[in-house]
Amino acid sequence: MAATPRILFAPLDWGLGHATRCVPIIEEVQRQGGEPVLATAGRAYAYLKAEFPALELISLPPYNIHYYGSNMYWNVGVQGPKLLRAAWREYHQLQKIIGRRKIDAVISDNRFGCFSSRVPSVFITHQLNILIPLPPLQWLANRLHHQFIRQYDECWIPGEPGNESLAGVLSRLPEGLPCRHIGLLSRLRPAEERKGYDILALLSGPEPQRSHLEKILIRQLELLPYRVLLVQGKTEQKKYLRLTPGIELVSYLNAEELQAAMNQAPLVICRSGYSTIMDLAAMGKKALLIPTPGQTEQEYLARRMQELGYCPSQHQSSINLERGIRAASECAGFPGRPEMKERVQAAVGSLLARIA
Repeated sequence: MAATPRILFAPLDWGLGHATRCVPIIEEVQRQGGEPVLATAGRAYAYLKAEFPALELISLPPYNIHYYGSNMYWNVGVQGPKLLRAAWREYHQLQKIIGRRKIDAVISDNRFGCFSSRVPSVFITHQLNILIPLPPLQWLANRLHHQFIRQYDECWIPGEPGNESLAGVLSRLPEGLPCRHIGLLSRLRPAEERKGYDILALLSGPEPQRSHLEKILIRQLELLPYRVLLVQGKTEQKKYLRLTPGIELVSYLNAEELQAAMNQAPLVICRSGYSTIMDLAAMGKKALLIPTPGQTEQEYLARRMQELGYCPSQHQSSINLERGIRAASECAGFPGRPEMKERVQAAVGSLLARIA
C-alpha cells in the first residue's frame, strides 16, 4: 500500500445531495492523513471539481435519471435496464481504476457498482428501506436493494439512530447488514449574519421536475413582497441574474456561499431530499418543503418533518407560496443539531486502520 492511503469517493449523480453530503467525509479523510480521489458524473462532477480543485477527479458512467412522469415506480421500472448497465459499466471501470490509480479503499454513495473484492468497500445510504405502496413489490425491491448493499464490506448511514432520527423508517436496520450510523452530515454551520434575503429558494434533483418547480416558484414569487435568492442547482456555468426587483437568481453556490446565504435568510423553500434536510437541521432553519412528485422517499420525509413539527410541506401540483410561507414562519423550525463529528471520525479511522 502507498504511504498515503488513497480513498476513492464515488457519489451518485442524481441531483447534488449525494455529492454534497460526502464533503464532510472527504474532509475527514484529509484530516486523518488520507488522500481522497473523486469519481462521479454530471452536475455532481462539476460540483466536486469546484469544491476540491486540487483533488484528482475521474469520470464515471452517468446514471442519467430522467422523470418521464410523476409515477416513480414507472420511471424507475422503465429505466431499470439503463441503471443496471450503468452499475455494470462502473463496476468494470472501478476495477481498472483501483489498479491504475493505486486505490486502497472505496466509499460509494448510492452507486451500486462501486465495490471490489480487492479493497475495502463502503456503501453510504440513509434509505435502507424503500417505500412502495404495494407490499409484494416493496418486499422485492428491498430484497434486491439489500443484496446490492451486501456486496460492500460495510454500510454507513448518515444520521442518528432512535426515535428522533430524521430518516425515520427509511433507516431502520435490516438483519444481517453490517451498518453503522455516522451522524448528521452537513458542510454548513450556523453563524450570526445580517439579514440579506427574506427567502432562500433551493432547486435540485433530476429534470424535468427541477425546471417545473423553478417556473412555478418564479411565477408566484413575482407576486409576493419578498426579497428572494433563487439557487437553480445547475453547475454547468455560473451566472447571476436579477429577474425582478425582489428576485435574484444564481445558477449554483459553493459550500461557503450557500452557508452565507442560509445564514442571511430566515426561511428556505426547497425539496425534501435527505441531504437538504440534514443541512436544514444543522443550520436550525425554518423551511417550506416541496417533495419531488412521485418520489416516495421525499414524500415520506416531508410528512415526517411536518409530523415532528419542524416545517410544513406542499405538493408541487398545488403550491400556494403565500399560504406556505405563512405556515413555515409560524412553525418552530428545525432544532439545531450537534455535529456529532466523533461518529464520522470513528468510521473514517476504522477504514484507514483496515488498510494500514
